[in-house]
Amino acid sequence: MNHLKFFGIKEEPFRLTPDRDFYFPSRSHSTVADVIRYGLDTGEGFLIIYGEVGTGKTMLLRKLSTYLHSHYDTAYIISPQLSPRDLLFAILQDLDAVDEQTSSQNAPALFQNIYDYLLSRNPLGKRLLVIIDEAQNLPEDSIEQLRLLSNFETDKQKLMQILLVGQPELKTKIYKSSLRQLRQRITISETLNPLSRPEMASYINFRLNRVGRADMTPSPSVNKIIYRYTNGTPRLVNKLMSRALLMTYAAQKQDIDKKSIKDAAQSLDMTPLFNFWGRLQKI
Repeated sequence: MNHLKFFGIKEEPFRLTPDRDFYFPSRSHSTVADVIRYGLDTGEGFLIIYGEVGTGKTMLLRKLSTYLHSHYDTAYIISPQLSPRDLLFAILQDLDAVDEQTSSQNAPALFQNIYDYLLSRNPLGKRLLVIIDEAQNLPEDSIEQLRLLSNFETDKQKLMQILLVGQPELKTKIYKSSLRQLRQRITISETLNPLSRPEMASYINFRLNRVGRADMTPSPSVNKIIYRYTNGTPRLVNKLMSRALLMTYAAQKQDIDKKSIKDAAQSLDMTPLFNFWGRLQKI
């Protein structure tokens, strides 16, 4: 892209897709990662991670993927608007444990297939970890199916662990009376928070440094404006900064200034989330 060449940059530093090379270990991300590892290593059955849109939940999962795949058999479900039967099939499919016969089986048969798979892997010291991303979209009866799967265990340990990752709406769903049995199984729940303002400044510097342009890091006064528009939400920061680079290029400048940020925000229809004094706007 012409504007990246103008800045001597070979790749977009503020891409929206989760790229592990651009993972920034904020305090919240590091804490949640440690909690996930601890919960899994101690054999906890149900773990839940909440986070607002754009806080980096999927990025965190990708960063942890090498660790998870080396320690567990993993089934990663990213389209969770599935019926109980389709959820069971999706788990088996991600484990590469389906054949022509499996495709036509009903839920009880698929349930048994998962149990048989777990028993076959247990002598090898492998537990199954089922990760559900965007879990707020799971139907209640599918969440209940996961609870039933969590019953698989030996006298010594769980054969299967479940990690639900979703937006705050997931908590509302989990706390419905109809899912009270599942709540008793939840041993760990954590919330992934946005970046603080100092962390956001470090995050921007980190990404620019990754592409060799740490010298373009915005000044503290510019970072203050960026934070007003984004509240430190990584996806919003990326969106705004990517457009600001384009605006800076259009002005034939090498420094990202206040005007570039405001012009970028206007072109994206972004409004300040905080007022001049740093108080949350009522929007």
